[in-house]
Amino acid sequence: MQYLQGALLLGGLLLVALAYGRYIRRTGDWSGVLRFWARGMALSTVEFKIQRAGLMVLLLAVVVRFCQVLFQW
Repeated sequence: MQYLQGALLLGGLLLVALAYGRYIRRTGDWSGVLRFWARGMALSTVEFKIQRAGLMVLLLAVVVRFCQVLFQW
């Protein structure tokens, strides 16, 4: 179970990094990534879907960790 949690975290981070890398390559705007909470980024549809998939995988890793602690797997 520990390996699943680590793999999900790593996979989610890689997906989010891939989305931001595509954004930087497309626009050349590093400041948008550094200020992602300020709605400075205009992600394309594909970048948005990759980012959301990465966030869902990260959330799944948190749920796996929560279940592992709660049920002592």
